[in-house]
Amino acid sequence: MDSLEASSRWRRWIVDGTSEQIDFVLASLAAAPPTGWKWQSRAEPTQSTLITKERSERYDLDGTATRQAVSIGIDRVAESKLRGGSIWFEGAPLTQPAPKVAVSWNDIMRFLDEGIIPAARAAAAKVHLPSAEDVFFAELPFDVGNRLKLFTAEARKSLPLNSEEAERWHEFVVSAFRSKLFIDADSFVRWLTANGWQAEAAKELNLRFFDDSLLLSRFADEVLAV
Repeated sequence: MDSLEASSRWRRWIVDGTSEQIDFVLASLAAAPPTGWKWQSRAEPTQSTLITKERSERYDLDGTATRQAVSIGIDRVAESKLRGGSIWFEGAPLTQPAPKVAVSWNDIMRFLDEGIIPAARAAAAKVHLPSAEDVFFAELPFDVGNRLKLFTAEARKSLPLNSEEAERWHEFVVSAFRSKLFIDADSFVRWLTANGWQAEAAKELNLRFFDDSLLLSRFADEVLAV
């Protein structure tokens, strides 16, 4: 999982329950956090205190030779709800080798999978986790996402596209091109498949998207050269 997908997954999980269930989740995490993580008391302020809200819990993971130190917040947005809060990589992330940041993201996902989810289930609270398809769509610019959603919602989910479907498809491609958007091929195919397209048709649309985008790019270069 890359850093963008991991960040979105962390920011979009939610735990719902009664006030007592949420108290149980927080108490369980504080008493036994995932290996390597430690609960940070507000009586012991650090630089990462700046990222946490008044009703947030903070957990720290020390850095090593292969991992950048990181702090995460768990926000209590209501008596009955928790969600992923802020993330702070200690030091200056832009000057750190990329592998250190990547490994830290893996540990943040481990905190979610080995800490929050088991604690919520033990409390019989509801856990809402974004799927990979949810994460992909959520990261699209608003206009691009709307045009993609309109295209696939009204499509017959088969190829070739009819004239109306082709028009909506072109609107989506042009919008993505104007946004200078990079779309991960595997994520795009998974999203299309999850929204009713057969695998082969989804793969064909993915190839068509990159071909159409390349054509637009070459056209733009020709116009600028005139």
